[in-house]
Amino acid sequence: MDKIYDEYFDKIYNWSLKKTNNKEEAEDLTNSIFLSVFEYFNKDIKIEKLENLIWKIARNTWYKKVQGYIKEKNNISFDEEYHNNDYVEPLDKVIYKERCESIDNLDLKEIEKKTFNMYYYYGFSVKEISNTLKITDSTVK
Repeated sequence: MDKIYDEYFDKIYNWSLKKTNNKEEAEDLTNSIFLSVFEYFNKDIKIEKLENLIWKIARNTWYKKVQGYIKEKNNISFDEEYHNNDYVEPLDKVIYKERCESIDNLDLKEIEKKTFNMYYYYGFSVKEISNTLKITDSTVK
């Protein structure tokens, strides 16, 4: 475990710093990432490529952090918050915009489009979506 930490710490920390633009938040994010990596090792699951696993966990941990930040800001729309969020990379904003445009081509109501994005692309639960959008669970379903 120490070897993995030593080998990847600088890479993960620098990536986290780039994402957060804040040393304390980068440290927290880095610690969360390594905690998740070490928890994964305790599951006794075969690991094909360690570096791929570490970066996958890093991205997922980052997305969860962004989701948490967005959920705290319930007073403005999900789309507006996502695009104004300093934590979100410009490339991620472009990808999100393209996804929204492709969903716009579907014959769905606006609330259905937002729900679709939040559930399938960002991994929000039904309860989280209903709380964020201030709609009922049955409307989300």
